[in-house]
Amino acid sequence: MTTQTAKTREALPVRGGAPAQAARRMRDEILALPDGAPLGSEEELLARYGLSRPTLRQTARILEQEQLLVVRRGNGGGYYGRRPDIGAVTQAAALYLRLRQTTVRDVLDAFQLVNVEAARLAAGTPAGTDATAARADLAEFRQHLVDRLDVTYLAADVVRDEVALYAVLMRMAGNPALELFHRTLFEFGQRDANLRVFQGHPDRCAHWRAGRLRMVDAILARDPEMAVLLARRQNRLMLDWVSPEVERESIAARD
Repeated sequence: MTTQTAKTREALPVRGGAPAQAARRMRDEILALPDGAPLGSEEELLARYGLSRPTLRQTARILEQEQLLVVRRGNGGGYYGRRPDIGAVTQAAALYLRLRQTTVRDVLDAFQLVNVEAARLAAGTPAGTDATAARADLAEFRQHLVDRLDVTYLAADVVRDEVALYAVLMRMAGNPALELFHRTLFEFGQRDANLRVFQGHPDRCAHWRAGRLRMVDAILARDPEMAVLLARRQNRLMLDWVSPEVERESIAARD
């Protein structure tokens, strides 16, 4: 980098202006504190950050939109940090997917990648870790599937049990980013896609149950290669079951 280029970059204003700069500073402070911790009164923050009142209030609006800040007015009020809820994050991501006219096939393709990686990580979880309780829950889920082998499985059962299964697998996987992707995809379109794939097809529902049972057995046996193989095999079946008309439909068009 030349000296002139370096000077030019140093001279560029920080994107977003004073409110954005203050938001970055306050965001760092919030994330370093426990959930719900008080940051101070408006007067205290004005002095601490050296801001004008309008700038502080613009900063607060930025952080409120990010769900990192709660502003309480009146006596005893003030500014309080908070932790964003995963549901709010996935809701914002789902809105973006709707704006992009994401199709059923787009969701299914992405979801298959997440499913396979979750199975691999869950099967590779070593013994004696914090995942011990999750492994016990997975064994309980397996028994639930076994107990229902003689019961007619419906699309609603598939959706319910898929949610329960991957809630456990995400705990075992221990990957927050993967969990966020999974939740976003499922809440946005996978739940509906599953219903459309399995509705009126009890044979497919039974096949899903048997396939998931085999995958769970591989995970409990700590066999990542087999867990991945079985996850991929079932993924291919689901994609084969989606009709060309359905897979091209936009999720937004049906909401």
